[in-house]
Amino acid sequence: MARITHEEADRFSSGSNSDWFQLKNDRDVAKVQFMHDSIDDIEVYSVHKVMVREKERYVNCLRTYDDPIDMCPFCASGMFVEPVRFVVMFQHDDERVKIWQRGKQFISKLQGLMDRYQPFSQHVFEIERHGAAGDKQTKYEIYSMDRVDPYDLSEVEYPQILGGIILDKTAEEMEIFLDTGQFPDTDQNFGSSNPPVRRVAATTSRTAASSPSRAATPRSTPTTDQPASRRAAPVPSRTSESPQTRNVMQPPVTRRGSVRSSDQEVF
Repeated sequence: MARITHEEADRFSSGSNSDWFQLKNDRDVAKVQFMHDSIDDIEVYSVHKVMVREKERYVNCLRTYDDPIDMCPFCASGMFVEPVRFVVMFQHDDERVKIWQRGKQFISKLQGLMDRYQPFSQHVFEIERHGAAGDKQTKYEIYSMDRVDPYDLSEVEYPQILGGIILDKTAEEMEIFLDTGQFPDTDQNFGSSNPPVRRVAATTSRTAASSPSRAATPRSTPTTDQPASRRAAPVPSRTSESPQTRNVMQPPVTRRGSVRSSDQEVF
């Protein structure tokens, strides 16, 4: 599968059980708990974009950085490949799990916070938007809310990324899509019917999903008179198992014409 590390993402050109996180206007804020305890917990994938039922969907790229181009029919067709990073949070305002697609700079900001707050998932933060709607210079600030009690997230369902937000297709299914404009009939297709694919538009789709269950009791947190403990040491991973590594680069065009992203910026 095409899950990759954050370092490997630098080699690229620039239906789930959760909602997409949004702060639409300047100075909008939200209180959240990040459902990650280390940077390695944040999933990064190399993907292609295709239109499915008039919505653009991510499709998992099948080849590694060193694999021949024919390992992935979408790569072989000249379709653009890009890295995507998904930050998962529990939002206090509506008690829902939210997914946020973020760029490398934001991930670096999270790394700095993880070095200071551990376990990271047990701290509450406020995210504030700085920038009007549509402003490509928009920035997001993250503030620690030391006096806010966190939720117990142990029973909150983590959203499915691969096979959910990202369609997980075989080489044969990709070939069928290239020839017919649709994947073989599966649950991931949502009854799609499109013309044969030769060129693909580039607009990120956003798909809402069901609500997670609320945690029963808050974890123990600092009282209103005592700030949260902070730690400057490197952050250990939540699990001993490293994420599956995939390295993919943008291939040269060899058939069916090239497809390139519109380079829509992820802040």
